[in-house]
Amino acid sequence: MRLTIPCRAVTCTHLQCFDAALYLQMNEKKPTWICPVCDKKAAYESLILDGLFMEILNDCSDVDEIKFQEDGSWCPMRPKKEAMKEMHLYVRNTKQPNQRVC
Repeated sequence: MRLTIPCRAVTCTHLQCFDAALYLQMNEKKPTWICPVCDKKAAYESLILDGLFMEILNDCSDVDEIKFQEDGSWCPMRPKKEAMKEMHLYVRNTKQPNQRVC
């Protein structure tokens, strides 16, 4: 399931977000208010929405994963099937020296 509303608690020390809507639904049925990532207390009042992750989700509506670089930048991750297909095409095209590879 794709993350729709990225959030975490101010008590969390990790960057990973969880889905706010799903988290609220779970706690409506069985209130535990525990972060699903780090298992620390994550009360409703301590939840914050992550603007950067929201922007990334909006920019990458067709991508399920991203990769963060050490410098803080990020790039979308292609599905493995797509990456393998591209690699296969590249190998096949190298055997045809007159064909240009993009």
